[in-house]
Amino acid sequence: MNRTFRRMWMAWEAVFRKLAHLETIGDDREYLFYVAKHRYIGKPFQVDGVDVRRFDPVIEIHMNNDLLAKVLNEEQSSMRLGVRLLNEAKQSLPALARHVSGPEFAREQVLYGATFIHRSVERFGWTSFPIRQQWISTYFTRYLQIVFKVVNPHAASILQTHAEDFVPRVVAISKAKLLARYAVREAADPQ
Repeated sequence: MNRTFRRMWMAWEAVFRKLAHLETIGDDREYLFYVAKHRYIGKPFQVDGVDVRRFDPVIEIHMNNDLLAKVLNEEQSSMRLGVRLLNEAKQSLPALARHVSGPEFAREQVLYGATFIHRSVERFGWTSFPIRQQWISTYFTRYLQIVFKVVNPHAASILQTHAEDFVPRVVAISKAKLLARYAVREAADPQ
């Protein structure tokens, strides 16, 4: 993907963050996630015993594609890339818990998002499940493939040989479970 398109896409990302009301989860460093408060509009689901129905207040999770692009450009081996992303997640999850524990998120009881990066999320306490509406799944697949091509210089060849690995899924966790797992850890093990 050429640099001009990448710069244009990253400019679009900045506009999208404003339009979607995405918030950073910390001021001390750059984290792997952004969040936004929205009303849920998909099919009902349950996570960690919490029912989510249409128009319920939820916290949407979005990947920080700037940070993801930086990591992908800095790490050449897939082993080191995996380790780096795990470390970014380990640092970001306590900050995410701290951010959503505030009174401005009192009504929202579930965090969710759609992503390609859903393998092994269970070890971090999250649940993943397929996107149930076919047109939404197709849209997210195409959109996330474009994002992947922007952030990863080798994306075209990876998608050509491993397209089946790049089907997005919904990842979700209840706020109570997130806080139980990560808010306590942060207090006991400050970064």
